[in-house]
Amino acid sequence: MRTRLLLQVPATMLILAFVPTNLCKLAALLLVWALSFGRLSKVETIFYVCVCLFFTAMNAASLKQGIFMFAHPDILLQPVWELFMWGFYLLHTRRLLNGAAPAGRHATVWALALAYSAAFVTIHDSNTLLLVTGVLLLLGLALFHEPLDLAYAGYMVLLGALIEYTGVHSGQWGYPGNPPGGVPLWFITMWGGIGLFMRRLIVPILVRHETGRQVPADAA
Repeated sequence: MRTRLLLQVPATMLILAFVPTNLCKLAALLLVWALSFGRLSKVETIFYVCVCLFFTAMNAASLKQGIFMFAHPDILLQPVWELFMWGFYLLHTRRLLNGAAPAGRHATVWALALAYSAAFVTIHDSNTLLLVTGVLLLLGLALFHEPLDLAYAGYMVLLGALIEYTGVHSGQWGYPGNPPGGVPLWFITMWGGIGLFMRRLIVPILVRHETGRQVPADAA
């Protein structure tokens, strides 16, 4: 299973870069993911759908801000395959890293996550976005730095680098201002923050519904 999960990323990169037309990319991606994930549980299916809906809305808001743009959009300024991508990224990461759910300080994490999300839908200047999200991520890691927090954040940065540079250099999307290498540095804070908040906010919800047990919260 782990080998199949590890092969998902290079397969996805190859499809993004070389399969022609948006519909053909979508068909190839869904086929590869279906074969490599195997059967999804009911919780995983709901998780996947909710993640796709949330990030479709976030992408649409960010695209209106002009912080990036797709070369061949179909709907909501996005190609049809993009509507399915973030569900894959997070389900892939969850399956690969797994791990126990953290406990405590849920209100603090929600406040940080909301501020983080707001930054990406309201700030259009690349340097300002990097500064604001960098501060929020550093604050999050100062508060939450268990080994699995660092693993989720670090792995998502690595995954983000592979996807971002593949997408940009194969002409699927781009960023204004010609950043060095084609990708602005705030991709690090975006993907790293998503990894951290996934572990702190989403994993407890998944564990609770998968096991039927409440994840304990401390008083902090």
